[in-house]
Parts: sequence; C-alpha cells; structure tokens
Amino acid sequence: MLDRILRYLSSMIFGWLTMLVLATTGCVISLSSLSTQWSNNLLTDPQLEITDPNLTDGNLETVALSVSRQKKDKSRYFVIKFPRTQSVHKIVIYNQNLLLFKVEYLDPKSEKWKVAHSVRTRNFDRDGRLQPKFIIDRLRLNTKMIRINVNRTIDDRIISKVVVDPDDHVVNVIQRSFAGRYAKFFRVLDPSPAAIREIEAYQLVEKSS
Repeated sequence: MLDRILRYLSSMIFGWLTMLVLATTGCVISLSSLSTQWSNNLLTDPQLEITDPNLTDGNLETVALSVSRQKKDKSRYFVIKFPRTQSVHKIVIYNQNLLLFKVEYLDPKSEKWKVAHSVRTRNFDRDGRLQPKFIIDRLRLNTKMIRINVNRTIDDRIISKVVVDPDDHVVNVIQRSFAGRYAKFFRVLDPSPAAIREIEAYQLVEKSS
C-alpha cells in the first residue's frame, strides 16, 4: 500500500516538473495570455458626420434631438457617418426618452439600410423609470453609416380623431356604440422629438497580455 502511494506521488511530482519546464521554455501558452478587449470609442473621430453634435460630444448632460421630417413617416433618425468603412461590434446608447427603436446600418453591397437590432418592448425598471442605457453587443457590422431609427418615445402623444388626414400615422381604430349607432375613432400618433444623451461604438480587438 505504501509503495502505491509513493509511486502516485512520484508521478504527480514528475508531471508538475514537466509542466514547469515546458512553461519556462515557451512551449505552453496560458489561456489567460490571450484576452479579448474592446477598442476605444470609435465615435470620437473628428471626421465623423452626425445629425447632432451632442450625440457624440462625450457629455452625458447634453441631449441630441431628432424630429420627424416627413409627413407620412413619423420615424426620427440619428445618423452617424464614418470617414471610412468601419467594423462595429458593440453600440452603447445613453437614453433620454426612447421606447421603441431600431439600430440600422448601411449595407455596403446593396447600399440599403438593414436592421442590426430592434428594441420593441417598453423598458422600465422596477421603480417605473425608463431604461437609461442600452448595451447592444454581438454585432458584426462592416459599414460606413449607422443610424438609430426611433419609432416611439415616452413623450409621444396618441390623440383621437374622427377624420384622419392622408399623412396621419394611425396606431389603432376604436369602434363604440352610442344610442344604437356605431362611431369610429382613429388613434393617431403625435410624435415628439426623440432624445439621446450619448452614443458610443466599439470593435473587438485581441491583445496579448
């Protein structure tokens, strides 16, 4: 029994010594020596073209605004154009009043806007406060332009109308009965300016430690 224990301890010590020798000769690379890190914020480039300078000024106290510019399309856009094609793997949005929105990018092949990520739920914390920050990672974008397409903000109003205009954005239709007669009401979106405090963008970089 004692012989078995001694042989086991000898084999363990030999294994440890072997690993030590290999490590000192550079034959073994620790997994921790390679780590994936984020780059610096890509949106600090002074050559960027943006819809509102407050969007990337590095100051969370300033607010960038976007209003609906088309009669029929009530979407509001925040657009960022890089000076050259850029890889983007993570986007951070410091929110002011966004509820429903999409992160879109300009596809370099088709030259059309495509959706990279959608936020379609009402994002409130347990205290009922609007979500202040969105971290959207696992992106694989290779583009010269990205934009935030805002569909709904917390400040938007829904108004009722009996007769709609051709450019109205109808959210839903309500039918009610009054004295035996049906009346139809249209719930129409009255958009407010979309507001974002800051946007940041990053790409993955591999760095040996």
